[in-house]
Amino acid sequence: MEEDSEVEKEKTLLLEKIKKPYSVVKPTKFCSSNKEITWDGLPGDKTCAGETLYKRAIVRGDAVAVGSSVLVEMDDSDDVSPIYFVEYMFENSDGRKMVHGRLMLRGLQTVLGTSANEREVFLTNDCLVFDLGDVKQTVVMDIRLTPWGYQHRKTNANNDKIDRARAEERRRRRLPLEYYCRSLYWPERGAFFCLSTNTMGLGSGVCQSCKMKETQKEKEIFKVNKSKTTFSLKGAEYSVKDFVYLRPHYFAADGKAMDTSKSRKNARLKPFVVCHLLEIELSKSYKLADPESTKVKVRRFFRPDDISP
Repeated sequence: MEEDSEVEKEKTLLLEKIKKPYSVVKPTKFCSSNKEITWDGLPGDKTCAGETLYKRAIVRGDAVAVGSSVLVEMDDSDDVSPIYFVEYMFENSDGRKMVHGRLMLRGLQTVLGTSANEREVFLTNDCLVFDLGDVKQTVVMDIRLTPWGYQHRKTNANNDKIDRARAEERRRRRLPLEYYCRSLYWPERGAFFCLSTNTMGLGSGVCQSCKMKETQKEKEIFKVNKSKTTFSLKGAEYSVKDFVYLRPHYFAADGKAMDTSKSRKNARLKPFVVCHLLEIELSKSYKLADPESTKVKVRRFFRPDDISP
């Protein structure tokens, strides 16, 4: 029991460490006049909501363009200002100049911790729509695509050496820090991914991250087809004649899974039960199908341990 509680504590601490950087803080409002924030260039297309898109703006003398990165001033002045990648900019129906940005985390805010390079940041799928007046300043951000493979090792090593020397020279001259980004950080999947540069900062009014979330949300809606041969649950699709895993407690007489393990150490571990999906049964009392009212008929398969004395 003590070991289990320690494991749970470690999991909780790890989850808190991962989730903490993602707490969205409401941006603070600069007292900026309309003269200090202007569009630079002609208006473009419109969003699906009918809002006019723009490619470039001037914010207190600094040029902010689609595809660039900016520091955003937050209410909590004690925290380091977050960096956002500008996906697109638009003017809403109230005449406010807005930005749709994706959060970029510094290496220290990821699982890499102190082992990360201070200049490397990671794109995330966390988006925020904020006022152009919340932009504190622009930052130099280099989107890098590093080729992988043994044939590129020497070239990559030389490029890294030149880059570190240039960064050190800038530090000695006390010049602003230049960042670079080469990965997408996706803690929910526990991995870093290559950047999809062909879908980033297009200024089209469509954010690939938001689009992906909407698609995933639609997939997670429980659905049963008209022929009652297929249903989708939590993003996965199941059909009649498929083989599936079920939790062991569904087959226990007292509602609890029977212990089939012979080892005391693994006494609490029970394997999933392999079943053959035969039929999908919908409740007639419900107009719309939902997981609670829908039942399935399955054929159970037994493991040798299930039937051995």
